[in-house]
Amino acid sequence: MKYRKEIDGLRAVAVIPVILFHAGFEHFSGGFVGVDVFFVISGYLITTIILSEKEKGTFSLVNFYERRSRRIIPALFLVMLVSTIFSWFWLSPSHMKDFSESLVAVSLFSSNILFWKETGYWGVENELKPLLHTWSLAVEEQYYVLFPLFLMLMWRFRKRWILSSFFIIALGSLSLSHWAAFNAPTANFFLLSTRGWELAIGAGIAFHFLYRKQVMRSLLSHKVVDELLSWIGLAMIAYAVFVYDENTPFPSLYALVPTIGTALLIIFSSKETSSGRVLGSRAFVSIGLISYSAYLWHQPIFVFSRHRSLIEPSPLVFSILSILSLILAYISWKYIEAPFRKRGIFTRKQIFSVTAIGSVAFIVFGLIGHYSEGYKFRIDRNLANIVNHAKKTSSSNKLCVKNIDSTQQNDMYCVLVPNQEKLAFLYGDSHAKALMFEAQKAFSKTDYGLLFSSTSACPPVKNVYRADNPDKKACYEQSAKVYEDIVSNPLVEYVILSARWTLGMEGVRFDNKEGGVEHGRKPQLDIVENGQYLLHDDYSHRELIAKAYINSIQYLLDRGKKVILIYPVPEAGWNVPDYMSRFYWVNPDSVFDESTASTSHKVFRGRNKNTIDALDELGSNENLYRIFPEKILCDSILPERCVTHMDSTILYRDDDHLSDAGAKLVIEQVLKKLK
Repeated sequence: MKYRKEIDGLRAVAVIPVILFHAGFEHFSGGFVGVDVFFVISGYLITTIILSEKEKGTFSLVNFYERRSRRIIPALFLVMLVSTIFSWFWLSPSHMKDFSESLVAVSLFSSNILFWKETGYWGVENELKPLLHTWSLAVEEQYYVLFPLFLMLMWRFRKRWILSSFFIIALGSLSLSHWAAFNAPTANFFLLSTRGWELAIGAGIAFHFLYRKQVMRSLLSHKVVDELLSWIGLAMIAYAVFVYDENTPFPSLYALVPTIGTALLIIFSSKETSSGRVLGSRAFVSIGLISYSAYLWHQPIFVFSRHRSLIEPSPLVFSILSILSLILAYISWKYIEAPFRKRGIFTRKQIFSVTAIGSVAFIVFGLIGHYSEGYKFRIDRNLANIVNHAKKTSSSNKLCVKNIDSTQQNDMYCVLVPNQEKLAFLYGDSHAKALMFEAQKAFSKTDYGLLFSSTSACPPVKNVYRADNPDKKACYEQSAKVYEDIVSNPLVEYVILSARWTLGMEGVRFDNKEGGVEHGRKPQLDIVENGQYLLHDDYSHRELIAKAYINSIQYLLDRGKKVILIYPVPEAGWNVPDYMSRFYWVNPDSVFDESTASTSHKVFRGRNKNTIDALDELGSNENLYRIFPEKILCDSILPERCVTHMDSTILYRDDDHLSDAGAKLVIEQVLKKLK
């Protein structure tokens, strides 16, 4: 296969946006499409090799997998080994357990399946997983298990039939991807079945060059056409990198922009075109040559820096870490990748032996890490008990005396404390669910029964849809049902409302920086009125959300219900139990007082100002009782600070949900409002 410098330059176009995206640079909000560029390149190169050897009659599965092992395994195992060492010293047991499981999955090239089962690609928790990025390697390797077998099976037929069959499979994959983008987004992002069509585009290019190039050249033979189409391809990739973001349904038909752009570059860019000369320049080729190692190194480097920092590292730090990933990439390329590719240095037997021994070692270490709960013996037993108690979540099903409703929309809808005479109703999202255990204990000592309903990420208000949920109607339909049940039940005297109100208002999660919000507003909720969506922009969105909050609460008050409204819980911005583990881990002799892991009350007020203003608009009402968690946690112990623990008692189970100890403080205030 003839070497093309511009292809290596294209690898640089792929890897740099990925690195800068994971570093959090806003302008590269669509940098994740670099992986899709890689898929197309890989599909083209590997298919070209296979087809060329099939035509010569020299293709061998053993040789094929030997090449893949030489290309993939040495650098991957190096990064896994280094990550394991740092994980041992820097990761808390819970994160170490997750990391151990990923070691097993990566070794079996199934990490995409693991991360699909665990969670989605986006979110704070995934920014703390050192091997999250290996999902793309798993997709490629799964593809290269099936694709050679497909060609071997179909080779007896005409090339036209092979290509037609392959085209039908790829079209099915693309169709499934577009459907899943709106119905099963997590599976869509990680699985081969919805990613295979991207590799198939590259494979189709290989078919083109080997069997149809002359036909294409006769139709499009002018240099101007090559110049125009290659630059259009580069512009398509750039558009996706700078315009797409995590709200873009992806992959889907949207992914055609960067993948078709990559295809245009591969087909029409060459050393004869200006785009090819740019991509083939020394700077682009140099980065392209180390792109695989750079891709491997950047994620663990970023993740471990986050584990060592209480808040997100600064852009300057991430800039330095990005450069560091390129430096390490060069070292591993020069001393690991390049030597292992040379058969004169390492034999086939040695390559396969390294692969087998390394895989077994990582699998064994990972399994032990899984069953030992992340090698939890590494942490002080007393601290481990404190942390585990804070993170403990009571089984919701066991708390329910009787389930009222079992629809799929509900996380839970049940009787917590039975009573035939008078009732309270605890209603909200996961913040209400965090109060569930302590509320049941407290209300069992009163004259009131307690009903409960919670739907995660859905505030307890009417007329809202989840903007980022494929089943947008879940929130709307569930809240309508709960409100009907509340107002139609004369035994319900009190309605206790708890939610992460500000997330719905601001549309972004909390990062504990000055101003209190992450970069970029991304509305979580859509507003519906009379069955119709209300169109809005970023500026009117808060007003619409505030209206929904106020109208819903007023709806209950107007129907004679007493409402106990729990205002926003101060968000920590980091996982409090994990941070306490990390703090003691790094500073075993330090004094851990209330100032440690405390947050700024000023930042809390800045973050929650719009929410508090909206809830305050309800004014005074003899049936409206307000609970202010900030008055419990902020300024009461430390001036201008909100505490996340009291002595050794942790008040949060993660970054924003109260632990049972924290919930108890809030429920005590709730009971004082009962008459």
